[in-house]
Amino acid sequence: MRPQGEPEGSQLVKEVLQIAVAQFIGRTAWPAPRTQDESPQCCGRPVSAVVLENPPRGTVQELSKKGYTRFHWFAVLPSCKAPRWLLPLGDTPKTLEGFQIYTPYAPAARLLKAMSLRVIRAGWNGWGCHRLLVASGERLPLEKLVAEVTGERAPVFALSLGTPWRYRKVTVQAMRPSGTILGYIKLPLSEAAIGRLHHEATILDRLSQWPELRPYIPRVLHAGPWGNGYLLFTAPVVGEPGPCTFSQVHEAFLEKLWCAEHLEKPGRTVVEEVAARWSEAGPQLSRRWDDIGKRALERARHELGNRTIPCGISHGDFAPWNTRLADGQLSVFDWESATWETPNLFDIFSFHVRVGSLLRKPGASTRLQAMNSEEKTCFLLYILNFVSQSLTEGGQEEEKEAEARRFRLGLEYFHRLLTAELSR
Repeated sequence: MRPQGEPEGSQLVKEVLQIAVAQFIGRTAWPAPRTQDESPQCCGRPVSAVVLENPPRGTVQELSKKGYTRFHWFAVLPSCKAPRWLLPLGDTPKTLEGFQIYTPYAPAARLLKAMSLRVIRAGWNGWGCHRLLVASGERLPLEKLVAEVTGERAPVFALSLGTPWRYRKVTVQAMRPSGTILGYIKLPLSEAAIGRLHHEATILDRLSQWPELRPYIPRVLHAGPWGNGYLLFTAPVVGEPGPCTFSQVHEAFLEKLWCAEHLEKPGRTVVEEVAARWSEAGPQLSRRWDDIGKRALERARHELGNRTIPCGISHGDFAPWNTRLADGQLSVFDWESATWETPNLFDIFSFHVRVGSLLRKPGASTRLQAMNSEEKTCFLLYILNFVSQSLTEGGQEEEKEAEARRFRLGLEYFHRLLTAELSR
């Protein structure tokens, strides 16, 4: 938590925070009046909502006199320079429950959250960090939606601004005043994210048609146009954070998913589909990637050309942080990257690669040792497909320096895996 005098950071980061809050309040103009002397009224009536940054003492009383009756206080964490979460202030239990929107897996991040929770339990109420006040003369559009869908007329919210990439979105955790989570609302922060959310809503609708999958995926509470964008509101997925070690519970869920819609796809078709994506993305990489990509595709054509590959529904981002475990059963959320007619093995590879690259655990390399020749070749295709997809899903131009550093680390990891396997 940084002091209030901290610089606000780049204009881009500032704009992301502004867009997120504007989405939350229903696209009302930001920023709010800079001083309390400027009247936040229109035609003698209060505007629908205003947003004030680090407002001085007495602000609520002044706004109340002008007709504002509803107030939402937020702490911007870890700072306004690098905003990731907006936690509700005013009541310790609400702030604690609001932090459930963040489930870290990396050891350093878990330690940081544990320390933050201790500070909150000790009575922290936003001092020493950037604060936002959202004031309105009536219920916000999002409050009205939550009331219509859940019956809760006084919802509390926590916001997650996500990470910089092409499909960035804000996720809103809606809660009762007691802290009970009502669900999660996704709102787009980019044009590309609008289609992504619509895709996820369509996927969840299709998946819910299979009774065997219904208990293990989020239930859609509402989905549809929202202002100039799109909104997806899903019920919470209950349970403890999913385990980082691939086990029988993961296999059991994937078996259900694969059985829902299964087909045997010609190996040559799968190889050429990946080759087409690679030919588009490959030129963005270095010469050594061009060489290793050609070798991987040559091996795939030789090994898989005359075989069939089990395919079906793929989550597309199957990883511990998109799962919950309850009563020995795994539930899975965040289906925005889901695809149809994808090799079944790709979700297994996804789990091991993400655990290995992001949590620095040996998942993928260990799994490779237990694979047969066909599975290892499918893994080569998965890596090429994953890298191709990642190159097309980058962030905005202004964000690419920070994103490039993260991506380079991932590329080195994937290159080592490919090199090790192709050298056998």
